[in-house]
Amino acid sequence: MFDPPGRFTEDRFDENWFADLVRVHTRRVFALLYRMTGNAGDAQDLSQEVFLKAWQNRHQLHDADRPTPWLLRIASNSAIDFRRSRASQRPGSPTLPSLDDENQSGMRDRLSSPEPSPEADVLKDERQARMWAALAVLSPKERAALVMRDIEGVPNREVAAALGCSMITVRTHISSARTKMRKFLMSRDRKGAVPEARKK
Repeated sequence: MFDPPGRFTEDRFDENWFADLVRVHTRRVFALLYRMTGNAGDAQDLSQEVFLKAWQNRHQLHDADRPTPWLLRIASNSAIDFRRSRASQRPGSPTLPSLDDENQSGMRDRLSSPEPSPEADVLKDERQARMWAALAVLSPKERAALVMRDIEGVPNREVAAALGCSMITVRTHISSARTKMRKFLMSRDRKGAVPEARKK
């Protein structure tokens, strides 16, 4: 799937190294891209681009034993560029996932625990719909920082390395993202509660 275009002569960055990189990091890269783009198909396409870029720019990796921050930086930059491109094509229309899409349902299942109950499925879908809607109000860098730190559990130091900024800036992005999402969800919940109140 990610066959490198020719053999690289340095021992530490040979085809075996690349195969291990793909095997170990495919799920994490896909999860980040999926939550950044909101679309499984786009995330799959971007995943392939990310690993191709990783192979083509492998000489830029200074620590072959710690490729994760470097790879996440490639992935987050790709996702940010993708979202900005989409936003410029459709101003005012944030990218939201189609929760009924067959392929995306399969991808969600792969990223979740096995054999959930029907009730858990309903609650999970409601939570995910709220999360996607709230993520859509964030800037690309806020979204990247929040997804990596709060959803993927990436340490602040690695998030900073991935975004090419300081840890103080990462904390600022995350704090701003949490505030925006909280305000959005509170506003959405108040609007949803109005019809119920009027019925009584």
